[in-house]
Amino acid sequence: MRTLLLPVPLVVGLLRIAPAGADEADALYRKGLQLMQQGQLDEAQQALEAAIRERPEGYAAAELTLANVLRKKGQCDKAVPHYEAALRAQPNEPFANGNLGVCYQRLGRTEDAIRALERAVAAAPNEVQWRYSLGALYRQSKQIDKALPHLERAVQLQPNNPEALRNLAVGLRQAGQLDRAAELTKKALQMRPQDSELHFNLGVIYRRQQKTADAIAAYREAVRLDDRNAEAYYDLGVMLSQERRTQEAIDAFNRYIELVAARDPKSANEVRKQVKALGGTPR
Repeated sequence: MRTLLLPVPLVVGLLRIAPAGADEADALYRKGLQLMQQGQLDEAQQALEAAIRERPEGYAAAELTLANVLRKKGQCDKAVPHYEAALRAQPNEPFANGNLGVCYQRLGRTEDAIRALERAVAAAPNEVQWRYSLGALYRQSKQIDKALPHLERAVQLQPNNPEALRNLAVGLRQAGQLDRAAELTKKALQMRPQDSELHFNLGVIYRRQQKTADAIAAYREAVRLDDRNAEAYYDLGVMLSQERRTQEAIDAFNRYIELVAARDPKSANEVRKQVKALGGTPR
């Protein structure tokens, strides 16, 4: 299943700890902040880097804003040192910790991400994004007991937030609470009926509930909405083969092979064996 990567607000916090005075560094900082808000990220980066150079003793607000610009540009590896620099001035700033946690997550630094998000949640316990981001990390780390309280709280805070519902439903599914997981996934689908991954998640729940026809229907909707959803094609092939719908299963497995052959040749070869066992010709 694809790792779900969750949305984080672009926050410019720490303004209160910027040193006073209308010097060159402040002017450059204000320019960079304005450029960032206008979406001119390259120009904002240049202005903020200049502001930091003008104040070598430290400029936390500029460091944080520059980190946000770099994260927005998809450069989390470059953003991390600037978040860390901002946090040296104020270690418990929630938005710096939260955005740092997301960057750590994207870089595969799960333990660091959890620590940063724990600090963010402690400082801002009602911030939904940090709650479900932290819960998702615990869930992905197979720490379901730690994940569920954060995922539950996120849904309590925003009961109609589809991302919070999605993450809680997956956690409940992993905990074996299939009925409630299905209920929450259906609620999320009412808000996002075109979300292929939600249909896939519902199919997984139905499969575990041994509701074969419902599972097949959910997987078919997932691949209809996203023809590149490899996991849905694989699960669909498994369910169809169990129902002895052989040619349909072969077609689903072959589509899976097409999608994963380049990035995961080992998995593709394993599924080719399944196609052969069904009497088909693998791709």
